[in-house]
Amino acid sequence: MVDPSLPHADRGMLESAVGELTPAGAPPPAAPRWGGRTRGDAVAAVQLATLCGFLPVVGASFLLGRVGLALGAIAQAGLLSVWWWGGLGYFLLAGTVLQAASWVLIFILGCGEDEKAELARRHHGRYYVDADFGTSRLRPFVGVSLLAQMQRAQASITTVVESEVNAAGLLDDTANAVTLPQQEWEIAQALAELTRVATQVQMTLGDGKPSPQVTEVLEPQRQALKTSADALVLRVNALERYAQYAQSADEAYREWRRVQELEELTDDTRDILARTVRDELAVAEIDELAERSGLLQLRRTVGEARQAGQGLALPTAERA
Repeated sequence: MVDPSLPHADRGMLESAVGELTPAGAPPPAAPRWGGRTRGDAVAAVQLATLCGFLPVVGASFLLGRVGLALGAIAQAGLLSVWWWGGLGYFLLAGTVLQAASWVLIFILGCGEDEKAELARRHHGRYYVDADFGTSRLRPFVGVSLLAQMQRAQASITTVVESEVNAAGLLDDTANAVTLPQQEWEIAQALAELTRVATQVQMTLGDGKPSPQVTEVLEPQRQALKTSADALVLRVNALERYAQYAQSADEAYREWRRVQELEELTDDTRDILARTVRDELAVAEIDELAERSGLLQLRRTVGEARQAGQGLALPTAERA
């Protein structure tokens, strides 16, 4: 769960690096020495710098793409000019200078701490992971699983945001895009704080059975934790009801779309019936046209002639 007020790009990068994030309840990760640059980075930078020093058209394009290809082509042309006009010695000197400058740039700009790790360290405390919401061992103090409440809240919000009615603009999509992430973040903050306090209470009690005096002192704190957890459960229940409304609205919306499709199909069916009537009228019209043109009379005449010819071909007895 990432703070929705962070930039969108930072949120996306943090969400894609869940396994590398440090829980908000743990100490923030320390900044690495030399910005995370190592001896291995220095060796790798030497190899790339050598390529950039003597074959910049290849090395620069490998590092910078099309822009590097253009810059490398210019540098390569300069090195060839030095070789042509100054000889091999000046060529090696110019290539070595270019190699050293490339090594400095590659080691400083291209090596060091991963961008995701740097963001995780810089924004520590503005995101939560599963470990921030305790374990089942805290249930006796709060009455519920805090991690399960967080998962329920996230699932409900996802259902609303990804619903068909929300995509169709039938819900208040602006409010959903702003209010729901804020609700999710506030729930996460409250659950993480409950986890922190309940963990302290649990550590105070220890694994053994507490004495009556300790139980009496800690009982008000237990009741306060339980009351806070119950209030958060009601808030999560409200989100789940909203998600159920969105699901019901989706079903109604799909039913409405089916009705619309059937109505369109009915219109098409009417067109087909109208075309059928037109076809029947056209048949009568064509028959009348044929009658006027003498085609039918010609057909009858030909049929009578054929029958007469068949009669002539019969034997005399049969004709009689």
